[in-house]
Amino acid sequence: MSFNYGPAGLIVTTEYINSLNTTGATVLSQSYDTDNGYTVTIQHDLAGCGGAETGFFIEIKDPFPWRNMSCRFRLLGGAACWSFMNTGGSNYGTAAGSSGTGYMLSYSEAAGDRIIRTYLAQDDPQFATHDKVFACDNDTNNFMRYNTGEYRSFTMVRRRNVNGSLAGVHHGRSCNSTGGGSITIVDQIRIW
Repeated sequence: MSFNYGPAGLIVTTEYINSLNTTGATVLSQSYDTDNGYTVTIQHDLAGCGGAETGFFIEIKDPFPWRNMSCRFRLLGGAACWSFMNTGGSNYGTAAGSSGTGYMLSYSEAAGDRIIRTYLAQDDPQFATHDKVFACDNDTNNFMRYNTGEYRSFTMVRRRNVNGSLAGVHHGRSCNSTGGGSITIVDQIRIW
């Protein structure tokens, strides 16, 4: 069974992870999901809001010249400011390589990028009018401010900036909760 949008792709296993870089975050576990794919659980330890921020970057190897990626995010805790593979400015402590973009292209649904299978996240009616990959506000349509005590989730499909540099998944938070109630799980990573 495929969990991505588009071709089935290659499931990313531990052998395809080049590095996991964190800023102000603790890696709680790295394991395998039911498809033998790489899964990581990260705790956000810094609150940002003018101070140090929290985030991570999962850099994926090139088993072939992949151009697209999908992955699922599961999120616990609140944040007024956040980015999910944002390439247009702040990435909130994501340690996303020297480019700050994680070598992904800017989010464009017209070009094929998508956020799908949302639960209490971007495509739910209350949150659908907000930017899907970046926020720094207290608006009522900012999904990371609500339902903070349960896991919200979505699958993201993105295009890679094919420039010879390794690319991957990145997420950061600021003005956020911290500790055991502030978790991100990334799994079901596929490339094609």
